[in-house]
Amino acid sequence: LQQTIDNLHSWAVRNRMIFHPGKCSALTISPKSLTVRDISSNKFNLFSVFPFLKYFYSLDGANLDYVDMQKDLGLLITHDLGWSSHSDYILSQMTFKFNLLRRNCYFLTNSSYKRTLYLSMVRSFMEHCNCVWNNIGLVKLYKFEGLQKRIIKWIRNEPLVSNSNSNYFTHHKDLNILPIKELFIYNDLRLFYKIINNLVPLPLPHFLTLVDPSSVRYSTRGKSAIQKGLDYTTLKDFLNIKTHSALSGSFFHRTRTLR
Repeated sequence: LQQTIDNLHSWAVRNRMIFHPGKCSALTISPKSLTVRDISSNKFNLFSVFPFLKYFYSLDGANLDYVDMQKDLGLLITHDLGWSSHSDYILSQMTFKFNLLRRNCYFLTNSSYKRTLYLSMVRSFMEHCNCVWNNIGLVKLYKFEGLQKRIIKWIRNEPLVSNSNSNYFTHHKDLNILPIKELFIYNDLRLFYKIINNLVPLPLPHFLTLVDPSSVRYSTRGKSAIQKGLDYTTLKDFLNIKTHSALSGSFFHRTRTLR
């Protein structure tokens, strides 16, 4: 890895570019935490106990500091490749932006204008690289849904009182806004469609292959089932792939199970 860093620095020098060592960091990717607990339950770095476990990488003669989390292209990358910290950051920024809108646009009563402001200034922030980090679990998903419920009421000029789920989905339909869970699924399927149709420069992984239409059968493809929306598709080929828990929620492993 150090040789790769040296090669990158040499390439930058040849092309008259400079990498700032102070803006570069080292992040160890590991499924286990690199911290231990002492008697007072305070965490401290395992490397402080066994400093010989750490290799100090350098760039242009300057040592790179180790970090527990690093932002890359707008995503907060952690040592275990989890997205809990990133989803908390996104939720806090969305809440901040919504409160800013509510304070500065208190005079707005037109629901169409409010909807446009929400989609362009608040929810667009959440949709950045959404297909990478949306495997966040139900607890955090409900927090995003809870925030959007508040925003829907603000858009409709309604008081912040509890509504039933049926009213909630009706309001979404009236405003043409997808609930958060359905939005995540829609974005996954849209990207997957672009991949299999070569609309983006991202190939299918080796463990996924396209199934011929003759290999697809409808288990409940009857007229009554179609009318009731109960028909579903079954594939003859089912992929039984064992993967590490850190990758079980990754895009391709997650999307291939969607029906």
